[in-house]
Amino acid sequence: MSEVCFTATCDAPLDVTFAYLDDYRNVLEYMHGMTSYRPVGELDHGLGAMYESTIKLGPSTQKSTIKNVCWEKNARVSYESVSGMRSTTTFVFRELPGQRSEVEVRIGFSLPGGIAGRALEKTLEPFIAAAAKNTAANISRVVSAHYARQVAAAGNADSPRP
Repeated sequence: MSEVCFTATCDAPLDVTFAYLDDYRNVLEYMHGMTSYRPVGELDHGLGAMYESTIKLGPSTQKSTIKNVCWEKNARVSYESVSGMRSTTTFVFRELPGQRSEVEVRIGFSLPGGIAGRALEKTLEPFIAAAAKNTAANISRVVSAHYARQVAAAGNADSPRP
């Protein structure tokens, strides 16, 4: 199994970062290459929730169904594939000083197909490395912008109206 790890720093408090990344509706905004991501079943987040996903990595498009196997509010979320491309994804959240937070992301994957799958993994590694870098930048950007909008909206709500 190949693995990629990256860290994103967000100009947002821990609870805001966790809530944003825990919401499946936001995945397409930050996960580079993800073209579809939707819940299947009754749960749409938390332990046991399942999602169908499609991700485009270079010349390859991979589909899988993943299941949430760990959910600790404001601390950790982990997923494992139950069909399609074999994968594990873990988000570890940390609070930083000054209303900031950090997310460490670990993605492990292996493609089906024995020797051919392993060869394709090697071909995709540069695309996956670029996707990880872009995903880290996206997480920092979209979570920080989301929090800035929340702060601005709260400030406008407190402003006197003419």
